[in-house]
Parts: sequence; C-alpha cells; structure tokens
Amino acid sequence: MGPGEVEEVPASVSARTRRAVHLFLLVFALTGLAHLEVFPFSGFRLFSELRSDERVSWQLRAVDADGVESPIRLAELPVGYRNSTKLLPGFADLPADERDAVCEAWAGPARASGQDVVEVRVYEVVQGVRPDAPPPDRRLAYTCGASA
Repeated sequence: MGPGEVEEVPASVSARTRRAVHLFLLVFALTGLAHLEVFPFSGFRLFSELRSDERVSWQLRAVDADGVESPIRLAELPVGYRNSTKLLPGFADLPADERDAVCEAWAGPARASGQDVVEVRVYEVVQGVRPDAPPPDRRLAYTCGASA
C-alpha cells in the first residue's frame, strides 16, 4: 500500500441479512421452477413459453331476425362476464344450460337497448403476427340462442 492510501476493511454482513438473501433467492428459484406468478416474483412465462406466429382471438356477434350481425361489446356487460371469452376454448364441453346462460348474458345489453337478438354467433379469428402475414381467417365456432 502506498502513502496516502487508506486500507479498506471489509464490512461484515449480519446473519439476519444473509438469511433474508437466502430466503429471497429460494423463493425466486421456486417460483421459477414451479411456474408461479406471485408478485413480485415471476415464473418467467414471458421468456419460457413457446409462442406461435399466430394469434387466436374471438368475436361475439348478436344476430337479429333479418340475419344482421352487430358486435357484442364485453365492456358493456356486468363485470362477472367481461372475461367470459376465457371460456370459449372449452365452450363446447360446457353443459347446454351453462352455454345458454352465457349466451343470454352476452345478448343482454343488446336486448336492453331494444335490439331483437335471436342468436349469438361466436367467431374464432386466427391472425398472423408477422408484418407480411395473410389477412385474418375468421370462422364460425359456435352459435347459440333461439334459432340454434
């Protein structure tokens, strides 16, 4: 050591701090291994799940007696039904009375505004995420209601 230099003494880390760091690292590793999303920890799904080059979404349409479709806006539904599109991948597996109840809830705001709704159509829309992707492919997935 040269003149004017001060010798640095390493600071000791308390056992409590070491335990806290070890606990943090353990929870961090467990949430990653178990794929848990527990704030502020993450299961790293954003980086660990395989993503395809297609995105699947759903369109809900209310159909009147003349066959004219109008969009069903989930934001107009009661809060309990706003995320009901999460049911759609397994919609065919639901009992008929549950499917009808969900369709009735989707059609409710349109009927409340005076629109005649005879059925609800659910379209599956598959769209490429690349800039040069073809136009979206829209197919009728489900029909429910009076004329279904």
